[in-house]
Parts: sequence; C-alpha cells; structure tokens
Amino acid sequence: MKITFAGNKKVKVQVKDFEIMTDQSKEHGGDSSAPTPIDLFLASLGSCSGVFVLNFLKQHNLPETVYLTLEPEWNISEYVIDKIKVFIHLPPGFPEKYENALVEVAKRCLVARHVKIRHEISVVRDPE
Repeated sequence: MKITFAGNKKVKVQVKDFEIMTDQSKEHGGDSSAPTPIDLFLASLGSCSGVFVLNFLKQHNLPETVYLTLEPEWNISEYVIDKIKVFIHLPPGFPEKYENALVEVAKRCLVARHVKIRHEISVVRDPE
C-alpha cells in the first residue's frame, strides 16, 4: 500500500490496482469530497460482514434483499468508537429458521475478528 497526499486534507491510498480517496469533513478543514478514514474503517467492517451474509443467502437460495446497517457508539472523551452494532435487516417473509444462522455467519467477518486482536503498530521513518 502506498499513501500520498492529493491536496488540502485529501489522502490517496493505492491498494493493488485500486485507488481509494479519503477526505475530512468541511468542519475539520477538508472538502467533504470523499469518505473519512473512520468511514472507510466502518465500511470495511460492514462490507466484510455483508459478504459473509451474501454468501449464506446465495448458498441457501434466499432473497438478497437483506441489508445491514452499522451503528457506532462514540466515546467522546477518548474520541474513539467503543462499540459497533451491526444490524441485519430482513425482508418480510424471510424464513425464521435461517435468522440465527445469518447472525452467526455475519460474526465470521475477518475484519471484526482482527479488530478484537491487539496489534502492535509501528510508525518509523524509512532509512533510505
């Protein structure tokens, strides 16, 4: 991954053959032209849970009108998210026998599992 700067508060991330832009809100000095890094973090968690849910729906020939929403709970004094609730919204008539399994499969999300692990993150200057 390569991170570069693209003007004002915009940050560009090169991931393999993809480019991801982030920005800050106008109230934080940005242009609000792209998601913030924390938005991408939450999107990563949601899309990861979503892919597990989608695979389950496809596997069982269930309607793909299911959707997920995330509700972060901020700890304002620490300025961090303490809790994240992932809600699975089912369409009317969704078979009840699959509801608990759908919740369990969403919990397999690799991003969520990685968040639970304490990581050592080093920030160092490249010696070159």
